[in-house]
Amino acid sequence: MNSMIGNNPIYVMGTSPGGPQDWLPLERQLLQTADVVYGSRRALNHIADGPAKYVITPPLQLLADHMRAHSECRRLVMATGDPSFFGIAEFLYRAFGKDSVVVVPHVSSIQRAFAKVKMSWHDAFFGSVHGRTLEPVITWTLRHTKVAVLTDPDRHAGRIAQTLVDAELPEVRMFVCENLDTVNELITEATAQELQGQPFGGYAVVILLNPEAGYGRFGIDDSMLLRRDDQPGMVTKKPIRAISIAQLGIHQHSVLWDIGAGTGSLAIDASRIIGVTGRIFAIERNPRDFRLLTGNVRGHRAAVTPVLGEAPEIFEQLPDPDAVFIGGTGGRLEAVVAGVCERLKPGNMMVLNLVRLDHVLQIEKILPASCSWRIRMVQTSLLDSQMKVPRFQPDNPVFIVSVKKPMNGDY
Repeated sequence: MNSMIGNNPIYVMGTSPGGPQDWLPLERQLLQTADVVYGSRRALNHIADGPAKYVITPPLQLLADHMRAHSECRRLVMATGDPSFFGIAEFLYRAFGKDSVVVVPHVSSIQRAFAKVKMSWHDAFFGSVHGRTLEPVITWTLRHTKVAVLTDPDRHAGRIAQTLVDAELPEVRMFVCENLDTVNELITEATAQELQGQPFGGYAVVILLNPEAGYGRFGIDDSMLLRRDDQPGMVTKKPIRAISIAQLGIHQHSVLWDIGAGTGSLAIDASRIIGVTGRIFAIERNPRDFRLLTGNVRGHRAAVTPVLGEAPEIFEQLPDPDAVFIGGTGGRLEAVVAGVCERLKPGNMMVLNLVRLDHVLQIEKILPASCSWRIRMVQTSLLDSQMKVPRFQPDNPVFIVSVKKPMNGDY
């Protein structure tokens, strides 16, 4: 017996969706010796009279309480496929410790789905919207050419398709795999455009193919951005973006706020660094600029969420950030900085781009004394070789303010 397994462990058994007739000998033995069997109502319907049955419903803490109250019983959890893949096993590991849980996996629904559509899956990204939001599907599909998603009856393939169409990804190819290896098996292949709003029902595996996916190139040329016709220079220039992003210290898991996003140039460049486990929120208060922002995000296929709203009031709708860039405040510099300092996670960075010297002189007064900060003036110039005597044409200087919140979060 494995020395890492405690006495009377909880067994978690992955099963075939086809029912007991497809079970392996070990699975049958576990069921025959169990005192209490836990599972969904559908799974328990396969079980004949004998052991006590417990239907798993949220919150899962009720399941843990019942298991502890019956710790002397032989406990068996029935799941489908591999319980360690977006399944019940992770919760049980946390609740009881890994030495108290034994997982007996079956072939997962993901494996079955790729086999059915005759496609390899070693290069796929895996996600789940079961009990979760649909929005991350956009980021997954923008970043990965092949994505497999587990769904539930509420967050089904029709809603995934609608989400992709709304994000201007109507051409994404979808394979909807329902009731695999049962008499009701159904596999539907179509584009997101064709499946949007369709009434899919139960649990399924949805495979998404987007051959145009990828991270994109860091450093968008300013000329490639939609800008105001009357003020085309109203954009954070490429060299300033590069320095500001470097000061932010972002990584693949970062949650970034871009406040006063304007064209969205910084958020789009940052999206080339932040991965699928991170989030980028581009906040803009001006409806006209928000339309430009949205157009740029979609045009550059960036994994960025545009947010129309006024800072700092809009902050309450967003998750706590790991990094914050402030490109504009609508005349509310002190209020916006105070709101960011309250929400920014300890030990992380806020970076401001300022062009007015009077705003620079306010920084020391409005920042909490415990924050460390530096101000760097950056002025870039571009050689104009078309002039009779070539010379550098200077851009306006920008003051880049880098602020670090202390690790303990105290002010």
